[in-house]
Amino acid sequence: MKRLATILIAIFCVLGIQAQYNRKQILKVCNWDEYIGKGVIEKFEKWYKEVTGNTIKVEYVTYDYPEKCFEQMLKGEIDADVFCPPEYLVERMMKHDFLNPIDTSFVKEGIPNWMKGTSPFIADLLQHIGETQGVNANDYTVGYLWGNTGVLINTKYVKPEEVFSWGFLLNPKYRGKVIMKDSFSDLYNILINYAFYEEVKMGATNRNLLATYLTNRNIAIVEDLLERARPQMKSFDVDDDKRLMVNGSNWMSVTWNGDAKWAIDEAGDKVDLQYIVPKEGSDCWMDCWTIPACSKNTEAASYWINFMCRPDIALLCMEETGYSSAIATPEILKAVTDDSIKETIDLSYFFGPTATAVHVDSVMYPDKSTIDRCSYLRDSGDRQEVLREIWEKIKETRVTNYWNLAIIGCVILAIIITCIIILHRLNKKKTTTKG
Repeated sequence: MKRLATILIAIFCVLGIQAQYNRKQILKVCNWDEYIGKGVIEKFEKWYKEVTGNTIKVEYVTYDYPEKCFEQMLKGEIDADVFCPPEYLVERMMKHDFLNPIDTSFVKEGIPNWMKGTSPFIADLLQHIGETQGVNANDYTVGYLWGNTGVLINTKYVKPEEVFSWGFLLNPKYRGKVIMKDSFSDLYNILINYAFYEEVKMGATNRNLLATYLTNRNIAIVEDLLERARPQMKSFDVDDDKRLMVNGSNWMSVTWNGDAKWAIDEAGDKVDLQYIVPKEGSDCWMDCWTIPACSKNTEAASYWINFMCRPDIALLCMEETGYSSAIATPEILKAVTDDSIKETIDLSYFFGPTATAVHVDSVMYPDKSTIDRCSYLRDSGDRQEVLREIWEKIKETRVTNYWNLAIIGCVILAIIITCIIILHRLNKKKTTTKG
């Protein structure tokens, strides 16, 4: 009996070791949908084999809402070796001590540290978040893709000057015409910038303070604006809003610049789409690579993060998604420069002092003047649940479509008139017959 027990224990130990070994051959990556370059996963698997001699298989999982994904990780419902959340969620992960440091020991093996190509603009923003939590953020996270929020319009229905202020969201003229990005963190920043625009201009406050301090008063102001804006909101979407704009039948979409860039390119000459950041300002956000505490393969995760910062890989992701990479090497600057574009953009904030007049797509790379009127997303902390409840309430609010009611009313009226005419003719015919 003892001998049998010993054999069983030995078998379980072998199986356990084998399972652990097999897990080291798997890298679980959790990212937004449609948010990576074509062939990048296969390129990584091949490169990893070349530089380590080990086989790796990437299990690529996508999500729609990163907050929900993080909550599942905290509860142990799912695990991931690499997670790509927005920066405000990185801050929340720091608060929960839910980040593993990125291992750069691969440098000893002669592999370049491509993470050093990150733009100081991005690195400084992340570092500022880390300082508030008492950690060196750049040890735990690296920027991936970044952008801002604005409005994409179909010029067949909407003129650019009509949306130079976020006040268009309150205009009944656009009732049921605005496709809304289903991301309240972005919309909160937009509306708080709109509400306090005059104070910001006078220097009485600044956009980043408004984004950071979620006071009861400010939340109430945003909630009131949301209720007034709700009738203009046609639908709420995360991914399909860009496709809805390409079909040419929709008026406008409050969206992210990368989705706007994709839609503009996809529409081509068929639909005239333009992307605008209204005068009151917007938010500037970034998605980041992290190794969550639930990671089972931190070594391969570090290789993945470094590989994603390689300039040629960064360019592949930019081409596929329409978003700008956090990498700011000379190769990236050269690749995005397009001399056929007449206007120049001041990108010194991103690429350095020599990039003050770059011929580049202003949707992908906003001018410094646009960046100067953007605030940066921060973790909502203990106000998260309050904001979530407000947003869900707004989305669930039923809006009466008066145009549909008017059409239905006209149809009913036409039916009634038709019936009256028919009855009148029948009665007249009966009278004539009797006579």
